[in-house]
Amino acid sequence: MAHLWLQADASDEWNIVPLADGAVSVNSAGLLRSATEEEAWILVGPASVRVNGHPLDTGIRVLRDRDEVRVGASRAFFSTETLPTIVPFPGERPALCPRCKLDILAGSPAVRCPRCRIWHHESEEYPCWLYNASCANCDQPTALDADFRWSPWML
Repeated sequence: MAHLWLQADASDEWNIVPLADGAVSVNSAGLLRSATEEEAWILVGPASVRVNGHPLDTGIRVLRDRDEVRVGASRAFFSTETLPTIVPFPGERPALCPRCKLDILAGSPAVRCPRCRIWHHESEEYPCWLYNASCANCDQPTALDADFRWSPWML
């Protein structure tokens, strides 16, 4: 799920605001979730809103991961990063687990890698996600209690 990193006043503290709803207001700007299958967020506002230092001249922009949004003195970063979570596999058709090479069936416990988006089994019988310290397909850490890999503190 996409989220915003909002800076608390003029401090160095950042708060995470999940973008679960279809619309969110940020001062004089608004964020709207697109109706497409892939999650996309659209920023709408006046030209005084700045994205990555550039004014929102046309009044609209599709946000990308780590875009900086400034509205007056308020500063925020948009992020599409998600955390690994065990959920029932939602696929109508089975997917091949990259670790064990067996099918992941609908409804079975699974984790979708936040980075490469590949599904893995994760159950007592098939502990494929937690089997190793990283995803079978990329370098995403598999710890279920891990924090976000990127934050504004890294700037």
